[in-house]
Amino acid sequence: MATSSQTPSIAFTVPDPGRTSEDAPVFEALMALAAEFAELPRPYIVVHGSGPSFVLQLMHPSHFEAWRDALGLPTSAVKLHGTTSVWLATSSRFRGVAFELTGHGVPLTAEQANAPQVVEESSAVAA
Repeated sequence: MATSSQTPSIAFTVPDPGRTSEDAPVFEALMALAAEFAELPRPYIVVHGSGPSFVLQLMHPSHFEAWRDALGLPTSAVKLHGTTSVWLATSSRFRGVAFELTGHGVPLTAEQANAPQVVEESSAVAA
């Protein structure tokens, strides 16, 4: 039985991940958030390498609301998402950097979150 001492070469190209310096605007925005909103609940932070953006994840709806209010984001822009769990989400820009704000721990089932929403006549604003 003949054996080869050569390792077969596998042809593939390693994608260029970019450079950390490309994320500098994200880190600058995060540092500014930490300084400006130091007293707010600590979020879980995700930095996306595919473009300068980040996510602030809060583990309770009240923490989400504190951040939403502090950042001046309108309640009308908040979306309720639900599949196996339910969360709140909105997005905007801070210091020119795109971000998403999410709030988890919403006390609804996915079925409740996905049920049709009914606006009462008395609370509807006339156009």
